[in-house]
Amino acid sequence: MPRSLPPLTSLRAFEAAARSLSFTRAARELHVTPAAISHQIRGLERFLGVVLFQRTGRRLELTRDGQLAAEHFKEAFDRIARGVQALRPQSREGELTVSVTPAFATRWLVPRLASLSTALPHVRLKVVTGTSPVDFDRDEIDLAIRFGRGGHEAVVTEELFGEWVAPVASPAFMRSHQLRRPGDLARVRLLHDESMRRVGRPPTWSEWLRAADAPAIEVDGGTVFDDSHLALQAAVEGQGVALGRLAYAVDDLSQGRLVLPFRQVIELDLHYHLLVPEIRATEPLLAGFRRWLQQEAQEFRSELAGHARAA
Repeated sequence: MPRSLPPLTSLRAFEAAARSLSFTRAARELHVTPAAISHQIRGLERFLGVVLFQRTGRRLELTRDGQLAAEHFKEAFDRIARGVQALRPQSREGELTVSVTPAFATRWLVPRLASLSTALPHVRLKVVTGTSPVDFDRDEIDLAIRFGRGGHEAVVTEELFGEWVAPVASPAFMRSHQLRRPGDLARVRLLHDESMRRVGRPPTWSEWLRAADAPAIEVDGGTVFDDSHLALQAAVEGQGVALGRLAYAVDDLSQGRLVLPFRQVIELDLHYHLLVPEIRATEPLLAGFRRWLQQEAQEFRSELAGHARAA
């Protein structure tokens, strides 16, 4: 006898909304509009003959029927996910796909891949780059590294290290432009890194000047980059002074390609995080990569803090 089931899309919409108690966040997770989530849930309510959500002021809450449905559907989706993962390793044994931003790949991950080969010689790592929110089901990735505040649903989030920003320039640029005090920045080209707009926290030159108790100067000119690697590379090439992310500038600072002209740095309230699907967190292959990454991050934290303190 055939089962009487509602459309899978409506179940996914409800499960995501029930977890986050937000149609907007559910829509972002499933890459649809909030209106589409609302439409799917209304259809599910008609199918079931019950009300699943109620609004209390500006808050969205589950009804008693909604709570019961959320428990059943979460268990069902978890079982489906476990079944899928039980099958996938048969054809992907030893392969890991990690999603990172282009700048993180270039500036941090790639220089450490030799260490990974030594620690996990049988792992075949596939690196994919992007800046979009992580969707482990849609994108077929195993792990991801993102910058922000964490707090992802159904995902194990492990903090790796923090971030500071400060002006950086090449030694030759420093000598030729005689940068001695923050006010001297009014005479040079400023390089702007807007990559952190995606997490809602782009530090600005005006913010740094205030922190340095420096006189206000015109900061709207110069070149704007949406990729941290490009902003730092422009500074290495002597094209100006960048307000650079120190986590990405560590190698350039250590090897003398960049220097910190001034002592003032800004510590951000954001961190780099490793994201792992909660249901797969204990898989041996992923656990091995997590141990390696945390060891590398621990060593890097000391080096990064040293540069921040030396500024």
